[in-house]
Amino acid sequence: MKSSTLLAVALLILSFAGACAPGEDPLQTGSASPVESLPAATATPAPIRENIAMQGTANAFERSGFAQLAIDGDLESIWNSNQLAPQWFSIEFDSFYLVDRIELVVTQLPAGPTTHEIWLGGGSDTRILQDRLIDVHTEDGQTLEITVEPPRRMNEVLIVTLDSPSWVGWREVKVFGWPSTDPVEVKGRETESGGADRPAAEPSAPLATNVATVGSAFASAGEESAGLANDGDPDTYWTTQFPSPQWYSVSFDELYLVDKLELEIAQAQAGPSTHEIWLGNGSSTRTLYRRFDNLHTEDGHVLEIPIVPPRSISEVQVLTLDGSDWEGWREVRVYGSRFEDPVGDAELPQFSLDKFAEGLSLPVQVTHAGDGSGRLFVVEQEGRIRIVRNGVVDETPFLDIAGRVGCCGERGLLNVAFPPAYADKQYFYVNYTDRAGDTVISRFTSAANPDLADSESEEVVLLIAQPYHVHNGGRIVFGPTDGYLYVGSGDGGHSTFKDVENRAQDPRTLLGKILRIDVESDSKPYGIPADNPFVQVDGFRDEIWALGLRNPWGFAFDEATGDLYIPDAGHIKHEEVNFQPAGSRGGENYGWDVKEGSRCFESVSCSAQGLISPVVEYDHVYSCAIVGGAVYRGDSFPELDGVFFYGDFCSGRVWGLKRSEAPSTESIYDGWLSTLPVNAKVPVSGVGADEEGNLYVTGYQDGALYKIIGK
Repeated sequence: MKSSTLLAVALLILSFAGACAPGEDPLQTGSASPVESLPAATATPAPIRENIAMQGTANAFERSGFAQLAIDGDLESIWNSNQLAPQWFSIEFDSFYLVDRIELVVTQLPAGPTTHEIWLGGGSDTRILQDRLIDVHTEDGQTLEITVEPPRRMNEVLIVTLDSPSWVGWREVKVFGWPSTDPVEVKGRETESGGADRPAAEPSAPLATNVATVGSAFASAGEESAGLANDGDPDTYWTTQFPSPQWYSVSFDELYLVDKLELEIAQAQAGPSTHEIWLGNGSSTRTLYRRFDNLHTEDGHVLEIPIVPPRSISEVQVLTLDGSDWEGWREVRVYGSRFEDPVGDAELPQFSLDKFAEGLSLPVQVTHAGDGSGRLFVVEQEGRIRIVRNGVVDETPFLDIAGRVGCCGERGLLNVAFPPAYADKQYFYVNYTDRAGDTVISRFTSAANPDLADSESEEVVLLIAQPYHVHNGGRIVFGPTDGYLYVGSGDGGHSTFKDVENRAQDPRTLLGKILRIDVESDSKPYGIPADNPFVQVDGFRDEIWALGLRNPWGFAFDEATGDLYIPDAGHIKHEEVNFQPAGSRGGENYGWDVKEGSRCFESVSCSAQGLISPVVEYDHVYSCAIVGGAVYRGDSFPELDGVFFYGDFCSGRVWGLKRSEAPSTESIYDGWLSTLPVNAKVPVSGVGADEEGNLYVTGYQDGALYKIIGK
């Protein structure tokens, strides 16, 4: 990232993500959209085109309160982020419009080259890349005109500025169009990123129809030939001319209900290969559906993947992790029909957020003590823990150590964990950054008053030196089956927000890891569980439970099963959730900084040997930093039982992650589905639960606590 001087809100984003702006990858899960084209011209009079931007609501990554100044029709009033790129600016509409032109009036000093992406939203929380302006020379007062031909039906315009010589801003964003009342048919599109024009999908196509030919093809390499693998002709093929890992994707402009995939292999030398099938469903995420390990393949073989039950999808990504030859496909076929009901598909129902409490300051975690008191404990980043009782915040903090906490931005009081049988023990643990910038895990004791902890009772359990101000991790949680304390430690960061010293992969350091320690035994300051995976292994720290993590913020156990969900913040392209099943013996390597999400980090190919893939990921379009996380085990919504909830700080989206119960999901990689039941539309810093299993979201910017309720 170019700026390390972001305001308080953006600094917290950096603590979660280390990079909080939209990425440069042309393939985005969110790019699949039911944005639609104008039908052929008729004899009816042309509609009156006017600037409809003023009828929308403007928002921005920085200084969002001033965003409306860029759509007020006045060139003298401007929105300026006061920050360098990357930055985004958006206009959302309450209804749909057919748009044929967008004008962007620049505010910029000094003049110089800029790179922008223009995305159009088409409902169902999806958007499509309309145009990319690369290294365009821009200067103050200049107007950039984007022609939308044919006109598209949309309800959002998103402008992502990826590069600029100055602070990012706009004098005016004008959107020319007219109201749209009836959906119109998609005719296909062409993008600079390798997508090819395709004929329109038949509106009543049966599930047996190969719809891949109406999609746009993208690839990790050899993208100029990517369209040859979804053209319906197996004699033409795509190949990377690089060894694995490599990925190939077919992305759609609308949702399709799909019941089968067929992958026809292009492979000169027969041998074993490992492939993962990822599906996007229009919720801006893609999930791992199926993995084939060490499968013998040869040229012309066809892999058939049934989708049971059929799913509505917006993207198919095939990731080849290992192979005996250059990676390629003769044909990728997707069998299905256009999906007419984006709310259905037997996915999660829609929920809403009810403001449960307010008056908090920079809340970053909500949890309970498991003591039957009904109290919620909310961690405030500046160094206080508040009790919330029946929606009311206690005036006196439960714990106040603000004087010893280094805050804010990347650091602060980040987490509290209550041990099993807390009601009897009356002590608890916190994770905070001290004034020197190092991570401290400490134990505190409650006073005679159970609503007031003794701030002078601190016993330091673990001190982790932090080389930089970013990627401190922060989550601590007790394992539900073993009673050990699990500690999330970030990679320590760098001024470039990269792990340039490779700490996440270095077994000699505690950075970039999940640690597992015994704080409840007589060993002081803590003991090492005898079954930790690297105990007495030369060159490894005994505390390490898992490695290869960038900034694991908000991981959570499923209290009912013992499964562990690990959200991990990405760099500039992908955010991810990893899954560790109950019964794991630890030792998993989750890939950073060899991989970011499912793909190689900053290289065409890398070695994925021994690395665990995430089960869900999303890209940096309108999103920036993953936050977690809690598994629903309440009684109010049986359909949510066992669903892991996680969110994004920038967009306020909160997704639910679940698995299919089909027999084919015996592997940890198979059968995942992520949908979007809640959209908070405010910066979300965490998701937590009360003792009854109800879920809550912490609103970082507005200091509110929200409860997830039915719509």
